[in-house]
Amino acid sequence: MPRPYPPAPMLPPVVRSFSLTDAQKRDIARVLGLVSLPQQVADMICEATAAYKATEAGSPDTTIGTILAELHELTKKGRPYNQAAARLVDDRSGVDYTTHGLLQPLAKAAQSGEPGAREALAAAASARAAELHAHKRVLPPTESLRFFCGVLREIFKHAAAPSLASTIDEAWHHCRQFALEVFTAAAIDHADFDAHPERLTEYLGTDITIG
Repeated sequence: MPRPYPPAPMLPPVVRSFSLTDAQKRDIARVLGLVSLPQQVADMICEATAAYKATEAGSPDTTIGTILAELHELTKKGRPYNQAAARLVDDRSGVDYTTHGLLQPLAKAAQSGEPGAREALAAAASARAAELHAHKRVLPPTESLRFFCGVLREIFKHAAAPSLASTIDEAWHHCRQFALEVFTAAAIDHADFDAHPERLTEYLGTDITIG
């Protein structure tokens, strides 16, 4: 197997607008325990869905192997290090969003010549590499769906009627029903989640914070 190279810069995704029909808004409002769906919530759902559809295929160049190759470059000297730091400074960097969020500030500081920044960047890169070595290999589209589910959970927490607040198990049930309704409206295949609701619960629990 050829040695992986650091991921190439990502092209901006093509985001196409997404909208909900009146019937879909009524269905989503129902699972949220609402009489009608507030426009702000509808907009949040539409924006999140449009973003997911633009990125659902994932980036084929962004894998654990290519990210580890990028991090390894930061332990070198000269041109490999300079190129790796420059890639991280670029907002189109092909590394995953967590790695980028952690390392970009340090890469910028290192390029600006701030004292100790280069050493801090190398240390952070080594720590992140250790984390990634412990991760299972994943498919980029799977990670895109996981992130979308995490966003849907946050929308649910913001929008669901207080009357839905009950036990933890019931709260997850309502959250799953909300996600499935959005999947149906967006024509996103969710047959696997129908058969394995515990898998959807896992995806909805995705941590979408950075840093």
